[in-house]
Amino acid sequence: MKATPLYARKIAQIAESRRHLRRDCGALTYRRPKKRPRKLQVKQKVSISRHRPLFLMMLFFVSQYFFLQSPLFEHQTVSVSGNESLPQNLVEKKLGVKHGMNFWELSEQSLEENLKALHLVDDASVSLVFPGEVRVNVSERKPSFFVAQKDPKPKWFSTDQEGVVLMSGAPKEDALKVLLPHPVKDGTHLRTDDLQLVRYFQDSLSPELRSRVRAIEIDQGGQISLKTIVGANPVWVKLGRAERLEYKLFLLSELLAQLSKEKQAILSIDLRFSAPVVRKKVAPPATEAPQAEAIGSTPLESGSAVSESQESDSLASEPHESDSQGTDEQ
Repeated sequence: MKATPLYARKIAQIAESRRHLRRDCGALTYRRPKKRPRKLQVKQKVSISRHRPLFLMMLFFVSQYFFLQSPLFEHQTVSVSGNESLPQNLVEKKLGVKHGMNFWELSEQSLEENLKALHLVDDASVSLVFPGEVRVNVSERKPSFFVAQKDPKPKWFSTDQEGVVLMSGAPKEDALKVLLPHPVKDGTHLRTDDLQLVRYFQDSLSPELRSRVRAIEIDQGGQISLKTIVGANPVWVKLGRAERLEYKLFLLSELLAQLSKEKQAILSIDLRFSAPVVRKKVAPPATEAPQAEAIGSTPLESGSAVSESQESDSLASEPHESDSQGTDEQ
């Protein structure tokens, strides 16, 4: 039986798609696939080259550890700048950095917080500089006025604008001084009412009146008094409670301008009432000798009697304390 062309083509396609079949003289024969020879499995020797990356990594970390612990990274010196009244040994003590301490154990932020805890420091910045140096720049609080407890021999303390009591020291001649009824200690804060009152006087006093005011006194009951200079003598001015201070300061500046033209000595000024009360020192008038002999008294006795009567009249013209409270309430 002859194979048709279609059948022969199909056989050819099958022979080409199967590799284990081959054409031999027009007939299909089976061919076994050749087996590949097996390779001999030889055990490879373990060399150090396979663990080289791990070894290099360990060597790097060990070298870094000994390098960072070297004396190059140890604290050696502290340099402080910007301090005027703040001693350097106090800054070093507050930093808490010991000699030989490693740089990697220090934190700039924590060191700055330690310095800001000092009541004399307003702001501080710390930087670590290689090798082994700690640089500190501080900004101190500036004194604005002086405070003290009311006492025959007061101990003055400088105070900044925020009411922080800085340190004890003699006040300057042109500095504003405040006498308080309670104790004052450095490192503390003033009471809110006292600080607001002092700030009010700092902002409200005119330059001319400010040059005359030497001290402000606040007593236990909140009564305010000013120590001013009239002529060449100190004069206490009683303002009373912290009410209508703007009017009282205006009245005081006008009154001092008028009294400075007079040559008569002033004892005190009281502005707690509706009308200002001024106590003046009255000099005894000169009397004639013949009249004194006729009356039968000496000139000294007559002069003293007149001065005492005049002074009693001036004191009697002052209203009483009870009247002043009623006037203020009206």
